[in-house]
Amino acid sequence: MVTVGICDDEKQQRTMLRRIAESYFQLLGEEYKVEEYEGGESLLQKIQQDPYGTDIIFLDIQMNGLDGVETARRIRHFSREAVLIFVTGYEDYVFHGYEVGALNYIVKPYAREKITLVLDEAVKRLEMDRQRCLPVQQGSSLSKIPVRDIRYLYSQLRKIVLNTVNGQLEFYGKLGELQKQLPGCFVRTHQRYVVNLAYADEVRPNQVLIGKDSIPVSRKYYQELSGAFARFLLQQ
Repeated sequence: MVTVGICDDEKQQRTMLRRIAESYFQLLGEEYKVEEYEGGESLLQKIQQDPYGTDIIFLDIQMNGLDGVETARRIRHFSREAVLIFVTGYEDYVFHGYEVGALNYIVKPYAREKITLVLDEAVKRLEMDRQRCLPVQQGSSLSKIPVRDIRYLYSQLRKIVLNTVNGQLEFYGKLGELQKQLPGCFVRTHQRYVVNLAYADEVRPNQVLIGKDSIPVSRKYYQELSGAFARFLLQQ
């Protein structure tokens, strides 16, 4: 399933992009969903609630209220994985894409061929990102756990317990070495615990709340943790 977000304050432009995107994924034979947003604020609300829920985002640069560039900056506080594609009526704006890691840009009026090529790039990027996995050795078997599915992990004696959206698994390893293999949103809360900030609901001086789970926070790590969480959530 590929979820595409189209953010533009002009309904006609959203409709045109939707039709082209739907046609593209139908021909590709890929299951898809297209969501429309009238402005950056509504898109950000969705991303904040579900950082991994939108795969490809078409983002108009010139919008009333929050413009596309600022929306993209704020998106990156919550999601590094979403593929951003800027939409603009002026090529002068395309250089803003570099600072937020935008994949490409499309200049209005839309050309179906250009959008198809950009979607080809986006799908390839998604396939590469989805292959980002943490190799886990359990006895004689080797498993690959998608990094985006990991909620938190902790050490227990000589083992690592990995808590994911699909349940828990245990294997032998060292927490410090494992953390080095994970992206920056994985932060130490305690000598024995590391959390994925994308799943953190609340950070307190003595605990991090992830759903119904309470992850301990030690005094040694609280300041660094709270700063990392603030930066993760920051909306300038």
